[in-house]
Amino acid sequence: MLTLSPSRIAYQGWHIEIAPYEEGSAQQGYCFECYAPEMADYMDDAQVYPDWEAAWAAAQSFVDREIAIAAFIELANDWLATGRITEEEYWSLTDFE
Repeated sequence: MLTLSPSRIAYQGWHIEIAPYEEGSAQQGYCFECYAPEMADYMDDAQVYPDWEAAWAAAQSFVDREIAIAAFIELANDWLATGRITEEEYWSLTDFE
């Protein structure tokens, strides 16, 4: 029997694994796990995509968003430290939910 193993690809310094979704569900497709350079655990969006290419595109978007958020938080930390914004403004700006 053919066994498929996850694909691990480097993107923007992160490692992305794309694998078939296999959690005993009727839903079939692919999912991804993204590993940031400084973190041991993975992040994902808990979605299942219809094919490998869709999962890959979603993973790239996920990584790009996480990099942008980290850069913005660093900037907001600087603004807070230099008094350019208040703590209330900081929390308002960095609430990404």
